[in-house]
Amino acid sequence: MAEWIELTSRKEEFTKIVKLLVGFDETTGRYAKYDNQSSHWLRKAVSVAEPEALRVLLKHLGGFVYSVVTEQRTESGFCVTCWVLEDGIRSEREDKRSEPRHPVHSIVCVSDLYQEGKPADLAQISSETANLLTGRS
Repeated sequence: MAEWIELTSRKEEFTKIVKLLVGFDETTGRYAKYDNQSSHWLRKAVSVAEPEALRVLLKHLGGFVYSVVTEQRTESGFCVTCWVLEDGIRSEREDKRSEPRHPVHSIVCVSDLYQEGKPADLAQISSETANLLTGRS
């Protein structure tokens, strides 16, 4: 079973990826169809987070799919959220393996960041985060 890893570097690149996904949801209006629209706004907060205020935990679920849990501490308070992310860039790279010059091979994706992550120190998490990691609400 996959373990949780933590991004200890390159969090700016993670927030850039989240910002692109949030922007797509806003441009297409897809977020308005979510059962829980607050999840969109929580991801939007992650997309503009200062890297030093953000903790990112990832768990590989198979294929190009990851469980994401983030903690954000700011002057305004503490925010923790989770979602499932499908790494479309990594999937596209597989489709374009025979085209090494295709631009998709030069785009940073969540799978790249996951590979550089470190095992998460789960002793250093909030009770709210622990509940999300274990699937409890």
